[in-house]
Amino acid sequence: MMSASANVTPRTAYRRSLHYVDRSVQRSLLVAMVALEAVLVAASTWFVYWRLSDMLEEGLYRVHLAPAGPALTALAQEGYSVLGVFAVLNVLALLLAEGIWSRHENAVLRDFAARIGQTRALDFSGDAKSPRRHEVLELVVAWRAAERTRFAAIREQVGKLDAAVAAGVSARELRMSVERLNLLLP
Repeated sequence: MMSASANVTPRTAYRRSLHYVDRSVQRSLLVAMVALEAVLVAASTWFVYWRLSDMLEEGLYRVHLAPAGPALTALAQEGYSVLGVFAVLNVLALLLAEGIWSRHENAVLRDFAARIGQTRALDFSGDAKSPRRHEVLELVVAWRAAERTRFAAIREQVGKLDAAVAAGVSARELRMSVERLNLLLP
């Protein structure tokens, strides 16, 4: 019988779950959207009240005049116009929020790509301070710092191995130096 841990490969053991959360931006966007909805509902309610009040005023003093038409039709027309404006403003707000989110996301990805580009070019010089704080950027900077330290240790160990070969040390000592070097390699 095979245990559950026997099925775990190194690739699945460290699988990263995706998190599309950026609390700083999402909190601001959520507060703005809720505030916009509250303002829109209040404005819509006020507008419908104002129009309904006008319609009632017109109807009250037209008792002896010819009827102007069904009040329900006029009320429905006012409701549709209010709902239309409400929907258009909501769509515009969503487009604005998507633009803000995309701009933020692209800025983080641009910084991330620059750091990964340095890594690809094996440039582990010090990382400049990023103007934006983001978990992904902090993780890549921490990883690059760890890799910088590891590569410095590898360089030091290779230098020692090179000096040991030049000095003609025994094969056993050379093998121990190679084993120490192998511990640093992934």
